[in-house]
Order: sequence, then structure tokens, then C-alpha cells
Amino acid sequence: MKRNSSPGWTLLFSTCILVPAMELHGQEAVAEGQRSTRMGVYSREQWMRGRDIYAGMCAGCHPATTHTGPAFTVSWAGKKLSDLFGFIRERMPKNDPGSLSEQEYVDVMSYMLRLNGMPQGVEELPADSVALTRIRIDSSRVAPPAPVQR
Repeated sequence: MKRNSSPGWTLLFSTCILVPAMELHGQEAVAEGQRSTRMGVYSREQWMRGRDIYAGMCAGCHPATTHTGPAFTVSWAGKKLSDLFGFIRERMPKNDPGSLSEQEYVDVMSYMLRLNGMPQGVEELPADSVALTRIRIDSSRVAPPAPVQR
């Protein structure tokens, strides 16, 4: 009997092995309602509103660059967006914490994601702390897909 070693079967077999293994290693599955900030979770309009709010309410105390790169990654990578949302809402602006609307806080958070290289999407990030628990902050760089070998 001839053994079938076509690339299609190899890909199917590899997928059956790798997908469960990825989930076991802490990768959040979209099928379970989990998303990451690498999936484009905010819109262009939203981060632009956030930029304007940041310029008016936040930049006087700390420049936006203090929330980017390693400083952001060390504090927030792997955490849920609801954690970042709660932190900002409870502590900012420094002179009047909690004084912005829920929408303004989530817009500022969208701007912070933009500053950290998270891609924009087409839908706005909701101002809903429960929905934000289902989105993980992913500061890793996405590697380009490997070329398909034939």
C-alpha cells in the first residue's frame, strides 16, 4: 500500500498538533472569545480622539513617550485591557482622577495602543470593562509568515 505524503496531509496533521499545543502554552484562542491587541481592536477615529484628549489632559504632566516601548511592555504585556483601563481611570488625570468619561478613558487607551505599535482596526474599542477583560495586551512583534515550500 502506497503511503500518501502530500503537503496537504502534512499541513492538516501539523495543525491538529500545533493548535492545541499553542493553547496549552497560554495563547488565547479566538474561538473562546479571546482577542489580542495585535488583532486591531480600536479604530483610527478613536485613537485620534484619544490623542487630542491626551494632549489636553495628560501631556502637561507626562509626555506620551513615557508610555511606550519597554516601559509599557514591562508593565502591561500579557495583561488584559481591563487592567490598563482600570489603572488609567482610577489614577488619571493626576489632579482629578476619574473625572473623564468612560469613552474618553478608552479613547486615551486606544492612543496608547497606537503609540506602542498595536495595529488599528475598523471597530472602536468598547468603553465596557467586561468586554475589555477578553482582550489581552500583546506587545510582541508579529513575525512575517514563513514561505510555503512546495
